[in-house]
Amino acid sequence: MLPGLRHPLDVLRGAVGRPAAVPLAASALAFALVAWTLLQRAAALQVPAYDTAFFEQLVWNLGHGRGLVSGFFPGGFLGLHFSPLLALPALLELAWPDARLLALLHAAALASTAPAAYLLLRGLLGDRPGAGLAAAALGAPVPFWLALQEAERAGFHPEALALPLVLVAGWAGLRGRWRLCWACAAVALASKEDQAYAVAVIGALLAVHGPSRRQGIALVLAAVAWAGALELVVMPALLGPVPSDLNSYYQWLHRPTAALLVDALTAPAGWLAFAAMIASMAGLPLVRPAWLALALPPLLGDLLSAHVPQPELRLQYALPLVVPVLVAGGLGARRLLDRPRPAVALAALALPALAIGALFGPLVGQRPAPAAPALGRLLACTSALPAAAPVAVDDDAAPPLAARPLERPLTYGGPSDWVVVDRASPLPSYVNAAARAQHLAALPTEGRRLACDDGRFQLWGPAGSG
Repeated sequence: MLPGLRHPLDVLRGAVGRPAAVPLAASALAFALVAWTLLQRAAALQVPAYDTAFFEQLVWNLGHGRGLVSGFFPGGFLGLHFSPLLALPALLELAWPDARLLALLHAAALASTAPAAYLLLRGLLGDRPGAGLAAAALGAPVPFWLALQEAERAGFHPEALALPLVLVAGWAGLRGRWRLCWACAAVALASKEDQAYAVAVIGALLAVHGPSRRQGIALVLAAVAWAGALELVVMPALLGPVPSDLNSYYQWLHRPTAALLVDALTAPAGWLAFAAMIASMAGLPLVRPAWLALALPPLLGDLLSAHVPQPELRLQYALPLVVPVLVAGGLGARRLLDRPRPAVALAALALPALAIGALFGPLVGQRPAPAAPALGRLLACTSALPAAAPVAVDDDAAPPLAARPLERPLTYGGPSDWVVVDRASPLPSYVNAAARAQHLAALPTEGRRLACDDGRFQLWGPAGSG
């Protein structure tokens, strides 16, 4: 164990019975809520193939020595997203090869943002009177922010693993625990290429407010160099001639019009989601507008995307804004505490985040009614599917069957693939309904054997197997 790695846990354990017990309790509650929700959705086959089945394919293949490959993307994955940290779930899946393990990791990572945010805020507030209470009031609700609830329902994304690590890196740097700071930052950088921005924000914070300006600047330069090397050299080389899925998100910017730019940049949904993040910090980020401005680059990247959930900051797309908003809010709280405040006023800092999350959050206030479980029925119908066989699968049935060498979306399937059809589930907007209908109509004419038909699910063998 690296020197200093025990310090965050020591700080939290030593504070039980004091304000730090609140973010610990909030973390446990958030994990229980998110894990239960995601497992319930998995049982009801309400977890979409993108991105859970996509990542399940990657980690299963990596764990079995096949590299980071997936039937959902034809090129090398590290050229699309540089996420070597996926080796962690790949290792864990050797014991339990199931997409639900990814959901539990996702829940644990985002739930741990409560104690991680508390540590960062506690480091920022120092020894000011009421610092512990203010840090707990602002940090404990973080997993229940509207933006975090959106990310929590996404299923799994590697950047979720990075968020608590970046926050702990900030706390460690503020405390002068540089080995821990650099270790957490390095692991966060390995989660996804865009985490370089969050690490750079923490480096800027440490350069201005940390105990070593030199170390903070070095962290910024390391993050910038890492991002530049990945985006300009490493990822293009790994991607080769295969077009990135991200190209379609920003292709319209090659020839934008002023009207389209204005429409994209002023779309209200994204700004409202951003405003909800600021309000969840009791408006304190507005006290430090220069630091809050660090949230604008990732926000503009979201607003300019043509990918439907991104401009609205739904699913995981708000996560890059969390670190700059927390940093700005923590620095705003420093000014708040420069004058003594009653404990009740400091505790009330948690109320905006809790109210917004409770009223509008997709896991709390806007929680949909649960659907009936269907996972057991799917697994029973596909019991004849060979473990190593390539399979083309309808969207909702993809995550439970993705722990295999090759799984593809149904419409991408070929004659050698087995085919799994779900005739009851609604199709996501990204599924080509016409192509799917044509594909299904051709199945009986290809000489396939219908191995199972239980009224909802069908399992067809490869072409010529009948």
